[in-house]
Amino acid sequence: MKWSKLGKFSAYARAENHLVQQTVHGAVVTCIGVLVAVILVWTELGIYFKPNQLQTQMGVDLTRNELMRITLDMTFPALACPALSLDISDISGEGTSDTSVARNGEIHKWRIDPKGNRIAMGEYIPPKHPGGNMGWVMRRPQDEVNMLNQMVDAHEGCNIVGWIDVQRVAGNFHMSIHADNFMMLRKTQEDLAQAIRDHMYSVDESTGSMQIPTDTTSVNVSHTIRKLAFGAEFPGQVNPLDGFERIVDVESGIFKYFLKVVPTEFQRRNGRHIPANQYAVTEYYSALHKGEMQLPAVWFMYDFSPITVTISEKRRSFLHLLTRLCAVVGGVFAVTGMLDRWVHRLVTWVSKQL
Repeated sequence: MKWSKLGKFSAYARAENHLVQQTVHGAVVTCIGVLVAVILVWTELGIYFKPNQLQTQMGVDLTRNELMRITLDMTFPALACPALSLDISDISGEGTSDTSVARNGEIHKWRIDPKGNRIAMGEYIPPKHPGGNMGWVMRRPQDEVNMLNQMVDAHEGCNIVGWIDVQRVAGNFHMSIHADNFMMLRKTQEDLAQAIRDHMYSVDESTGSMQIPTDTTSVNVSHTIRKLAFGAEFPGQVNPLDGFERIVDVESGIFKYFLKVVPTEFQRRNGRHIPANQYAVTEYYSALHKGEMQLPAVWFMYDFSPITVTISEKRRSFLHLLTRLCAVVGGVFAVTGMLDRWVHRLVTWVSKQL
């Protein structure tokens, strides 16, 4: 008895059984409501158990005096490894090449066949030669020239793979064929001597520098960028140049990629921090024509953004899931209740008209 007065506060009044009318259309609406509720509940559970949600914040980059690792994997299907050179420099004045990168990186050149497959035991190790450009070319052993000729005749390409640590300042790196390497692609030493006699290149009297040959359009710098990354990578990171391909069909030219590197810190739920970098890229291509004093190349010019991006892993709490489930179930049955009343009134009205 003492609890009977408490029943007045009940929001769920129940009618007597003889006052409750069960209809076919009510059963149909109920089944539809249950189906919709099950689908929405399943969707909410799927969202809850999905990988962690990501939140992004931006701030000023405070990184100082740190090195950044560039990871590179590129394929040149029309350039043999002996002719391909990698050069790296930055605004601080530091520079290096693939032949002197061992102190702060590791670069490998792999010979590939016309189908793009690596040739067995095909890593190319560049020979060491004393002297300057002209002396180096003229004293090149005939067996090395013959080996290079065989690579060219077999239509070999080159896969350049590796990494290098650079200063966190604006800089560039490029893959190209140097002027002396261009002369090495002559068929024989006799052809090279004849080319010199025909003034295909000369030594400038004022500077002592080698002049670039006048016809370089035959140097095909078609390339595929399998991978290009700056620093470590975090889960789900997308590098816009990964898998990027450019094919030269007619005359060769100079490819330039302007990269804006954005420092990024990825924070995992377990507290681990992954310092990484994302980048945006703009491409520019300049075709070369016969007589131009330039060599085809692929350039990458990079600079750093002063803004850093922090990406944090987050996961919805269980209370948040419970709130959404209650909202879904309650909302569905509230709507189906109204729908049932509307359908019942419509059926009643139609019955009276008949």
